[in-house]
This record gives sequence, C-alpha cells and structure tokens, in this order.
Amino acid sequence: MNREEVFRHFKNEIYEPLKHRMLFALEVYFQNHKHALAKAFCNSLEQIFEKVKLMQQEGNKQALGYISYSMLRTELANGRATYLVEAMDKRWFMDLHTCRDTYNADWAFHYLHEWETELSKHAKKYGGRIGLDDIERMKLRAAIHIHQYIIALARFSITEAWLDEIQFAHEIQLEDVFEMRVGEYWDQSEVVFKRDVRVKDSNVIKDWLEEKKPYDYIHEVFRKIDGSQGNYEGIRLQYTDLSESSFINSDFTGGNLIGSCWYKAYLQEADFSDCLIQEARFEKANLREASFRDAVAVPGIYQSERWERPGFQPVSFAGADLTGATFQGAYLQDADFTGAILQGADFIGAAIEGACFEGAVLDGTRFSLGVHPIARDLTSFG
Repeated sequence: MNREEVFRHFKNEIYEPLKHRMLFALEVYFQNHKHALAKAFCNSLEQIFEKVKLMQQEGNKQALGYISYSMLRTELANGRATYLVEAMDKRWFMDLHTCRDTYNADWAFHYLHEWETELSKHAKKYGGRIGLDDIERMKLRAAIHIHQYIIALARFSITEAWLDEIQFAHEIQLEDVFEMRVGEYWDQSEVVFKRDVRVKDSNVIKDWLEEKKPYDYIHEVFRKIDGSQGNYEGIRLQYTDLSESSFINSDFTGGNLIGSCWYKAYLQEADFSDCLIQEARFEKANLREASFRDAVAVPGIYQSERWERPGFQPVSFAGADLTGATFQGAYLQDADFTGAILQGADFIGAAIEGACFEGAVLDGTRFSLGVHPIARDLTSFG
C-alpha cells in the first residue's frame, strides 16, 4: 500500500472505531458525574469572580461583559488539559486590564491521552509509515470532540439563579449584556450563557420572531416579552431564554427549541407539536391546554453506533401547570414532571420510560394501556 492507502486503512480500521469508543466512554462518565463536575466548574468561576471583585474595588476593572474559557492547544500538545479563563469588560479581548485564571479539564481530556497511547501501539503495526507526528496531529484534530463536553458542562452548570447569587455575594458589576463563552484561544467561541437585562419592546421582538430567521435567535434573551398569538412555526430557538414571557395561543409547531428556557412563562394553549425540546426547561410555566403532540425530547445520544455530539439532557416540566395538555405520541424518556399539575393531561402513545412524576398531580391523566408513571428521585442519578 502507498502512504495514502495506509492512512485510509488506519483511519477506517483503527482511528474511527477507537475514537467512537473513547467518546462513548467519556459520554458515560459525563452523564454519571455531571453534578460533581458542575460543582467544580462553578468553583472555577467563583475564583475568577473573586479576582474581578478585587480589581473592581481597586478601580482596575470596569463592569464585566464577558467570561471566556479557552482551550489551549499548545498545552494539549504537552499533555496538559488547561483552559485559560479570562474576565473582560465590554471591549472583550481589547480589555487592557487582564484578569486570568485556569481551569483543569483533565477529567475529559485524559480520555484523549489514553486514546493517543492506544493509537500509537496500533501504528507500530504499519511498519513505521505512521509516525508519532501523525498521531499527534490526529490527537489535536480529535480534541475538538472532547472540547464539546466542556461546552456541555458549562451549559449544564450555569443558571440565572446561580449567577444572581454569586453576583450578590461578590458584589460584581456586570454589563447589561453579559456572556459566558467557551472556545479556542483567539479563535471561534460559543455562547454557553447569556444575560441581557435591557428592556425590550414586545411588538418589535414579536415582529422579528415571526420573520423566523434561521440563526438570529439562538442564545438570545427574550425575557418578559409578550408574543402571544404569534405564528412561529418552524422557528429555531436553541438555548434561547424566554423566561416569564407570554406566548399564549402561539404556534411553534415543528420548531427547534433545544435547550430553550421557559421558566414561569405563560404558554396557555400554545402549540409545540413536532418540536425538538431536548434540554428545554419549562419549569413553573403555565401550559394549560398546550400541545406537545409528537414532540421529541429523547435524552442522551440518538444513534448508538456513532458519536456525533454530547448526549442531550432530559426535558424538564418541573412545577409546571399542564392541566389538559396533550403529549400524544411524544418522546419524553427521562423527562422531569416533578411537582407538575397534570390534571386531564393526555399521554396516550407517548414514550415516558424513566420519566419522573414525583409529587405530580395526576387526577384524570391518561396514559397508554399498561403504562404507569413511576415516581423517582432525580437527585439520586448522576
């Protein structure tokens, strides 16, 4: 075989199978330990906030606009899983008053280092035609997949309530628009949390949302907006915050609502049929007579044979009022209905394996024949 054929054979027979095995192993670890990992991640944030507090007290740091976690490929090449943590004002990377810390992501990247060792062993079978430099390049190329778990952990860890508590405790000054981002150093980064306390005009926002732009609303904040009776069919609202907003009798059918937050929102008679709602949070929302017919909220990884991204977290309806709501044909595995009001709700044909109904009101709730909800304590998992 020539060199090109050797690499193709190595990729198909060794590289890809071992990569997927590594990532599935990391997936299992992440899902089983996510709460402990989130606590450690929040601790790293508190450390940078403490530094910000001291700088602001000394007059050396303006209101905070960004915190970024950056993967350092030079560190990875030297066997260290170090992320650079930076706190910056609204000027972002033009902020001249540096405030830095580090975050150790070895819990994730040690899988990559072990994978590299295994690749090197298999490479020896190719008579020296795959060298250590080739393995190093493969490792750095695969690092982006491990990096996705740092993004997933950041999203899982940070909530509005946690940030409010930390801001109050540390007396941190924040800009009206504050973002947390995870990416690569001086390269692309992804928003994992956004806070925007600016007052918005409901009519303007509703008109804009009804335009259904493909990417404009992702990670945006539309709190306390009145968009009732709107036509949002097919809209993409991934990781958008719509807490305490009103979308009564609105049409979201076929929308991508992955990771969206609807905390205490008014959503009576809203139609979420055929929507993707993995990781969506409807805690304490008013969803009386709402429809989630054929909605999809399958947690974990869709395809068990190939890894494509970190597994989704379950959808949450904890504390929501779902009186008369329809879930016919919906996929709701591991969904959280803790303390929800489900009087007269319809789950006929819905997949609810592993769903939590602890403390839920189930008077008149309809389930498929032979399907009975099981109350379980979610805190005992992960």
